[in-house]
Amino acid sequence: MRPTTSIAQLSIAAFLLANAGGAAAQTLGVGVSGSTPNLGKVASAASGDTVFRITPSTGAITKQSGAGARVTTGTSRATVTVSCGNQNNCNTKQVNVRIGSGTWGGRGRQLSNFKVSMGTATQAVAPTGTDPINFRIGPIGKNSSKTFYVGADFPIAGDNSGSTTGSAYSAFYVWVAVAPGTPDGSVSGSGTAVANVFRSISLAKTSDLYFGRIVRPLSGTATVGLAASNGAKSYPAGVAWMNLPQPTRAGYTVTGEGGQTLSINIPSTFNMTGPSSSTLTVTTNNNLTATPTLSSILGNSGTYNFFVGGSFPISSTTQSGVYSGTFAVTVAYN
Repeated sequence: MRPTTSIAQLSIAAFLLANAGGAAAQTLGVGVSGSTPNLGKVASAASGDTVFRITPSTGAITKQSGAGARVTTGTSRATVTVSCGNQNNCNTKQVNVRIGSGTWGGRGRQLSNFKVSMGTATQAVAPTGTDPINFRIGPIGKNSSKTFYVGADFPIAGDNSGSTTGSAYSAFYVWVAVAPGTPDGSVSGSGTAVANVFRSISLAKTSDLYFGRIVRPLSGTATVGLAASNGAKSYPAGVAWMNLPQPTRAGYTVTGEGGQTLSINIPSTFNMTGPSSSTLTVTTNNNLTATPTLSSILGNSGTYNFFVGGSFPISSTTQSGVYSGTFAVTVAYN
């Protein structure tokens, strides 16, 4: 499960604000790191939103609700830089800050539950509200800058939303004003939380692994097998394999985001249990390609089909009767 790559950007908006006394001007600037927080690759739910929470202090990303899953690992958070100009009151005046949600698109939905954590900035008044939040930081310093980090809850819509897969975003704004002024957008910066969203992934079994009827050898031990590639039976002389009922390979169809590679896990062995708790150990084989990849391209639904066969030893002393067992196959996006 690999992260997407984003180009870091920093946009600065600088304006003149009159200080409380009105006798001098104080220059503030706001910069927000580009395309952060970045969830990377996300598999959405078949229906409903999946909400991911970004923790500002560490950048840790955790799922809060929903049936989707983050494919990418790692941390991400937005960094806000507030700068002050060449005025002496940059050393004494605190700065009021407001952060709130903006537009969104793709399968991204509106950010909420904003949180902040101080970097080089000093928190003077604790945040209030959730969207927007308002708080105050200490003086920036003359010809200097201070930083803090932003986290939020980022919902990703499910397949039933009708929204396109691929790039998703949700914007937020950062407004600042020299205290006791109220941030109103005259000095502002903007950030964008992003994700690369895939439709939900599903695995459907199309047939069971069924060996049919086999007659054990009169003496010794022999190995019988069913090939995943073509369903061909293999068995040595002395063993009889009945044509009816017809043996079948286990068949599977994966459905998900077109063009994406897959990680498919098939157990190497499993047991079938028969009369008096006797067992046969089956060694599996499969026809997976070197890099399983869903058909089609990003933005469309794709499929991938594969089969599982197996082999096991049978001897003249193997108890007669019906043997059965189960094995689990799992699939995930890379």
